[in-house]
Formats: sequence, C-alpha cells, structure tokens
Amino acid sequence: MAESSFQQVQPQRRTLVPGKLNVVGETHNESDLRRDLEKEFCAEKTLTTNYWTEAKFPDLQQQVGTRKTRGGQAQGDPTADLMEFRAAHSAAYLIAKFEKLADEAHRVATTGPTSAQAEIRTFLDKNLRDFIKIRDRLQNSWRQTTSDTVNTAAQAVFTNVESAQKAYLAALNGATLDQQLRATQALADNREALRALVPPLEKAVGQPYSPDRNGATLAHTMRVQRSGFMGLAAVVSKQVGVWKIGDLHVTDLTDGTVKVDTSRMNLVTKEDFEHELEAWRKK
Repeated sequence: MAESSFQQVQPQRRTLVPGKLNVVGETHNESDLRRDLEKEFCAEKTLTTNYWTEAKFPDLQQQVGTRKTRGGQAQGDPTADLMEFRAAHSAAYLIAKFEKLADEAHRVATTGPTSAQAEIRTFLDKNLRDFIKIRDRLQNSWRQTTSDTVNTAAQAVFTNVESAQKAYLAALNGATLDQQLRATQALADNREALRALVPPLEKAVGQPYSPDRNGATLAHTMRVQRSGFMGLAAVVSKQVGVWKIGDLHVTDLTDGTVKVDTSRMNLVTKEDFEHELEAWRKK
C-alpha cells in the first residue's frame, strides 16, 4: 500500500486568541531574556497589551470557594497567597536536585584512579556548576512569608546545601587525589541530612508525612497545589490577554491533574507558543 496512506495526523496546535485569557506555558529563565519581544508578539496576536508573568497576574489573590487567602500578607500583593507553597516547592525541588547531584558524586568517588582526576574535574565544571545555577534560581524564586514555620523549614534546606557545597570546595583545596575522592563521597553523604528536612517542610505546609522523605514527591505535590491556585484564579478572572506561567502548571491544567473548568481560558503549551512565536519572528 502507498506510503501516503499511513501519513500521521499532526495534533492541532493551540494558538493565542483575542478576547480571552490566554494561559501560556514557559520556562521562566528563557522567557525572561526576551520579555519585550514576547509582549510585542502577544499584543499583535491578542489585540491587547495585557501581559502578565506568573506572579503578577492581578486576580491571583482572589478567594474562590474553599481556597483561602494566605493570612497576614501585604495588601494587594499578587503573590501572597502562593508564597508559602512556592517556598516549599523551591526547597523540595532543591532537595530532589541534590539527590541527583549526590548520585553523580558517589559515582565519581568510586571511580578508578586512572580516570578519577578527570572525573572530578568534569563533576566540578559541569555537574556542580549546573547545580549551583539551579540553587540560585530557586533561592530567588521565593521570599520570606508571614509563616515563620515555612520560612524556617525552607531556609534550612538552602542553608544546608550551601554549607555542604562550601565544605566540599574547601576540602578539595590542596588535597591529594585520595582526599578529593573522599571529599566527593562526603558531599554525596549529605543527602541524608537533606532528606531529614523533608518532614519539617511537609508539616509547615500541611502535607501528610511521607516515610520515604522524598523531595521530588513533595515538590510535585507543591507544584500541583500551585497549579490549582492558578487555575482557580483564571476561572474567576474577567481579564483578557496573556498570562505566562510555568509549563508544567499548564500540563496540570490540561491533563486533568488539577480539576478546574478550563472552558473560559485558552491554554497554550510552551511548545505551541514557541512554534507560533518563531513563525511570527520569521515574518
């Protein structure tokens, strides 16, 4: 049979539309580098200059149904009711990323002597450097909330990670190869101290205790909680324009992970947005 008979049907892409609230996925640090370009593009496609980054959506703080506004925050602060979840999400995600760094550190620490020096160098130049970038981005993604419990639990994670990193780099200074390998294993061993910080985070944000003390599990839970807040804000909003949020939040809203009525919003994934933006730029 002719090959053309088996042509695949391409999924229909979602595009920006005027007259609706377009909730659009992004990777924050990528879009941060081209905000002005995105605003120009979105204004042309939606016929309005309304464009909000994730935390700046004006209706994010509305109380909807059983959703409670986080108490004691500054009046009119659009990120107030999400900041406690954001703090816990950032800290839990950092624990999950440290787990992966620890896996690689353990692998390097058990490398044979012929390749150990090169492995340590690569670990420093690539793995640790990338981890530090993620840590800094996560640190900057939240600020102190009015909950001392949340603040203490979240900050403890960042403080522990920074201490482990500094101790590791100090141990490498002037060390023999054997000492460097032991220091790399010691860095990996910090995973237990990080795992011990998961229960205080869970308790601070009212999540059930998990015996596995898994940072990735808590990070996922916090992300879904935040997606729910965003979805409810979009449901009650009468705004039109473009609201850029993390792409995984869009996934939560489109795949049924978060149960909200999405009929009044236009959900666009990062991939679909990128495709439309690139076509517009070429013109």
